[in-house]
Amino acid sequence: MVVPVKGGPWAKSRLGGAPAPRGRLALAMALDCLEAVLATPSVAGALVVTDDDAAAAAATAAGAHVVTPSPVTSGSPLDAAVRDGARAATAPQQRSRPGGPAPGSSPHQDEESAGVAVLLADVPALRPQELEAALAAAADQLAAGAGAVVVPDAAGRGTALLAAARAQDLPVAYGEGSAERHAAAGAVRLELDLPGLRRDVDTPADLRAVLALGVGPRTRAVLELADPARAVAG
Repeated sequence: MVVPVKGGPWAKSRLGGAPAPRGRLALAMALDCLEAVLATPSVAGALVVTDDDAAAAAATAAGAHVVTPSPVTSGSPLDAAVRDGARAATAPQQRSRPGGPAPGSSPHQDEESAGVAVLLADVPALRPQELEAALAAAADQLAAGAGAVVVPDAAGRGTALLAAARAQDLPVAYGEGSAERHAAAGAVRLELDLPGLRRDVDTPADLRAVLALGVGPRTRAVLELADPARAVAG
């Protein structure tokens, strides 16, 4: 499972407010998401793509393998990070930080044989059972001959989950309207009733919606330090 994480005070700028608390909230959401990923039975391992030191250290401590993204001079940094993670799924030593995978696991080999999926780390209400259901549905489509699968976000335009049988088959085209672009590139679109997976957080309204679903413990702890509205409004 490839999990790109944009950390630091520049993360989640659409939430508004002061950079430091926004960065703490973004990191907490990413770690709650990662915990759910690592607790999902069919996930052999997680590759976190980040150049943020705090996110890298926390992800490594959680048992993920951390990949440093390549420098980007043009195009989308997120697309580039996803491609770096997908390549790392089949080339374990490429641009990896020290730390490696969890003891006793071989996530790169397992993901190559079982397929590669991409999940952005801004779904703090994600539950392992939801991710397991989505991966099973994606696997069914891939086994039936689909080249790739996309699960759209709650709004139907963004991408919650992108999966392919092989890393090179991922139609990487993130950003506004990415679900439509991924589908146009050949990915089978799956409209699944999995609110925790499909509810990402970009705006204060998204945060209110995800709080109603129930967020993970780190996100909840950050928000409990202050009024939730002030946590995003600065």
